[in-house]
Amino acid sequence: MATKTRRFYLGPESADGAYKLTDHATGQSSVLQSVNFSDRSDVDRFAPSGTLVDQDWEDYPIVDKAPNLANALVYESDAFQEPPEISGLFSGRLDFVTNKSDFDFDVTLFEHTTKGEYIQLSYVWKRASYAMDRSHRQLLTPGARTDLDFTAGRLTSRQFQPGSRLVVVLSIIKQPADQINYGSGKPVSDETIADAGTPLQLRWYGDSYISVPIAR
Repeated sequence: MATKTRRFYLGPESADGAYKLTDHATGQSSVLQSVNFSDRSDVDRFAPSGTLVDQDWEDYPIVDKAPNLANALVYESDAFQEPPEISGLFSGRLDFVTNKSDFDFDVTLFEHTTKGEYIQLSYVWKRASYAMDRSHRQLLTPGARTDLDFTAGRLTSRQFQPGSRLVVVLSIIKQPADQINYGSGKPVSDETIADAGTPLQLRWYGDSYISVPIAR
């Protein structure tokens, strides 16, 4: 397993449909994300790249031409000239402001190869209100800037190829076969679409980062 980590910050600069992973925090800069939970036109949406929705596993390959980008922001590093070996559990901190009392999120890591393939490395699914303590729900304060730490529960080990890039997909969970957290603050199992209210607004600040375990 890795003996050190490398921190990648979620930067505000965008190019070719993705934001930049950077080596430094970008202070007060931020990226705005909005998700409309009252819109269920995606109820039959097929989700690629490792998300199982009552289909055969072969429909969700670990190696694919594109990750699942629904309700997601994509961050990509520069190409590695000296490709790292990633081995261990990744972790991170999200710095944000939201207009809701809760939300569910997914952070997934990929290697984006020079062949255009996305190789899924690991992921973490979290309910924000249980991120700090799984035994005690702590609702968010709408409008208040909040830090949220997380650690993945799935190990990964991968030797990157020359020219590959690290990709982080940060998404809000809203898809078939998964419970929707509408963010009202009520017990999620008691919520209905009537609790959707205004769209979820998230402002992700440039102090947010992913720590990747680097073996060499």
